[in-house]
Amino acid sequence: MKKVHVIAHTHWDFEWYFTRQNAQIQFAYHMDEVFRALEQNRLDYYLLDGQMSIIDDYLNAQPDKRELLVKFVKAKRLYIGPWYTQIDEMVTSGEAIVRNLQLGHKLASDLGGVTKLGYLPDSFGQGQDMPKIYNGFDITATVFWRGMPKEKNARYFYWTCEDGSKVLAANIKNGYYAGIELVESDDFNALLTKISTDTDVDDLVVPVGGDQRPVDFNLKQRLALANASQNDYQLVESTYPQYFEQLAKNQDLPIYSGEFVDPSASKIHRGIYSSRVDLKCIYDELERVMTYVVEPLMTMAQYHGIEQKFGIVDEIWKTIVRGQAHDSSGGCNSDETNKDIFNRAVNALQLANSLRDYLLRKLSSKVPADLDLFFWNPQPVAQKQVLTFKVNTRSETFKLSDVHGKEVVFEVLQQEKIDAAVTRRDVSQMVADIFYETTIALETTLPATDWIGFKVVQEPTQMLTRQNATLIENEFYTINYTNGGLELFDKATNQVYADFLNFEDGGDEGDTYDYSPAFEDWILTLDLKNVSVQALAGKFSSQLTINGSWQLPYDLKQRAAKVAQTKVDYCLHLTLNKGDKTIGFEFEIDNTVLDHRLRLVLNTNVLAKFSYADTPFGTIKRPVMDMHLNDWQEIGYHEEPTALRPMIHFANVHDDVKSWSFIGLGQKDFEVIGEKFDKLAITMLRGVGFLGRPDTKRRPGDASGLQTKYVPTPDSQLNGVHTFKGGICLDESYMPTILQARHRQLAVGTLGYQNQAVNRFTTPIQYFMINENPTALQHYPLCEVKATGLVISSFSVTSDYSGLVIRLYNPSKEMLKNPGHLQLAQTSNVSALNLNHEVRKNLATEVECFELPDFAPGEIQTYGIYPLG
Repeated sequence: MKKVHVIAHTHWDFEWYFTRQNAQIQFAYHMDEVFRALEQNRLDYYLLDGQMSIIDDYLNAQPDKRELLVKFVKAKRLYIGPWYTQIDEMVTSGEAIVRNLQLGHKLASDLGGVTKLGYLPDSFGQGQDMPKIYNGFDITATVFWRGMPKEKNARYFYWTCEDGSKVLAANIKNGYYAGIELVESDDFNALLTKISTDTDVDDLVVPVGGDQRPVDFNLKQRLALANASQNDYQLVESTYPQYFEQLAKNQDLPIYSGEFVDPSASKIHRGIYSSRVDLKCIYDELERVMTYVVEPLMTMAQYHGIEQKFGIVDEIWKTIVRGQAHDSSGGCNSDETNKDIFNRAVNALQLANSLRDYLLRKLSSKVPADLDLFFWNPQPVAQKQVLTFKVNTRSETFKLSDVHGKEVVFEVLQQEKIDAAVTRRDVSQMVADIFYETTIALETTLPATDWIGFKVVQEPTQMLTRQNATLIENEFYTINYTNGGLELFDKATNQVYADFLNFEDGGDEGDTYDYSPAFEDWILTLDLKNVSVQALAGKFSSQLTINGSWQLPYDLKQRAAKVAQTKVDYCLHLTLNKGDKTIGFEFEIDNTVLDHRLRLVLNTNVLAKFSYADTPFGTIKRPVMDMHLNDWQEIGYHEEPTALRPMIHFANVHDDVKSWSFIGLGQKDFEVIGEKFDKLAITMLRGVGFLGRPDTKRRPGDASGLQTKYVPTPDSQLNGVHTFKGGICLDESYMPTILQARHRQLAVGTLGYQNQAVNRFTTPIQYFMINENPTALQHYPLCEVKATGLVISSFSVTSDYSGLVIRLYNPSKEMLKNPGHLQLAQTSNVSALNLNHEVRKNLATEVECFELPDFAPGEIQTYGIYPLG
């Protein structure tokens, strides 16, 4: 007899076509039912959807319920955590995933116990790195629904990573709502037969619950009826921990690895990678600011006498991971909901930027008298780069000198004359108070976790400026506007790429879930002709600017008629900095048209068979065409398995002699296109007007989301001005570690502060007075990572303030032996930590240099560094 473990649960979307406020009210009353069902023993167990955000909000509003909730959690009848919110895995960075689980673990542990289960029952695809992330939190089992390909059609299996990580997986391929049939239908055999397919095991699992579904108080009676109706299955109330304990006894379960993004059991919605790019960009920016700037800067600040503010950091991260919740990060929501998601991000970004600005100011406040301009590097790696910064002076001209009094060469990129006169209604009574804000560029090397300082000397002098030119260049490239297009010369290979960059615009008759081409489409190749061009050549930084407009179809009707009469203005900036292989990319567009997709197209001349991109903690190789593109309907897939692919930070194509990469600062969607697959297309913007549409070209059948109601989303047309930033790189070989380092440099930019009194509005909080830091500024480097084959994922402080945390990973598919070392500024003890920053093993005692062990392919290692004395 087979045993069926029945799991009572609810699936609780944080927000969707409704707002989180709507859901919060519903949940408050739902919890009354949960407690009543447990108190009256109408249910033995209940699973609260694996996420803590809904409980956090609930207890903030009803703290009186905390004791009752803790009672049932400790009794192992109510199961909570491990997530703060359930993520959509394909568009969420590794550190955001880690912070999500850390927040979920902390809150669940404080409430009586965390459920060690990788529970993501509704995410749109399963990322290849999840087993090693789960193992990093001592999680050894996972439950999900969507994504399994036809070739891996198992319900229960082991899911592995290249580093040896492994979780036992239950693919609830009939959905997290499958067990509702137990409650609502007497045809028990139909359900039992359905959940028995694609497996030979005798222990099966069926979840009973659904979206915001109320408690099923009659579950025990329904199980009794189901058991009485047949003799082949025994149905019992259970929990996932109990179930996986039994499932693990099976010796011959399949073993699979990789990502699961096929629409076999359900729709997979690869179109969410580009939905609501405004949300994608601002949350990506939040992740970058927190991971690369605020957390490392706070770590440095602690050793300069400035107290940590973990509460503020957690508040920002909670906003981020709320925005990374399933549906929230996808943008497949009502306009009202997306407004809330965006506004939360705006508020959190203001908080993060204010924290950054305050720390830079406070750190630079008690300083040697002969220095007044400071640049900071919070990363544990030295960085040689071109810095850009706005210097404020009374004098129109000035010099810079270093700590030894030696003059420092810089160039002026821009200068603005500002009158800070006290305002009067009668402007004739205003007394001029003139100062100059000068944007400069200079090249320097910033030591790891340290700073450099300069003196601004205000005196008459001849300042170096950029000059008008016909092209821009640095040691690696020449970029020239010629014959109505952009020509790129790669100096490393002596290769000329004519029209190396253009854009493509096509119709989008999909919805917020999925891109789908228009039924009567008209794809336009957008050239760069009839534009104004300005090239400014400098010693340190050169820039080519193109201003122009395109004529595009206003809507799907005009596109079908091949009428393109609506003006769309754009501005493209390409920047070359000295010593930098990344071509800076900035694109601004005033989107005035509807239902379309606009993509940047790089004409690479790589005849690609595969594309490459980064994942949360690794890289992935994918075929340029999905293997089931031509037979997906015959094999029963729920939508066309498009060649659209996700990326976290970069997308790449390469061959034996050249490698093209796009580094994104918010872009998450790319595709290799062209008859010879020689073009790399990055989605800039996708505008659609409905939450869900039925019978699209790529996705026949019911609309996604709500099947019986059109929900207009005019805001998701993304009309208005949008700016997209990133970088373009040409290399002789594919080097993911270098690409991640370039992404980090783009993300951090310049962290500088000038002690001056002429401009009190350099930041929103500059107007406020502060006391100088009690600790005089000195050089206090903390550590440096000397391991060029590893990616620095994060640098922060331990939760008890006693040490440093450095997380590294190997992005390659090869074992990395003797990868390098950690150079420590103080004699320290070193420990191995898990991803929850708990000590796993003591590695070294009283060392100043720690030799890193070998890294398995894709392996993550986290180190706790504890300075002595």
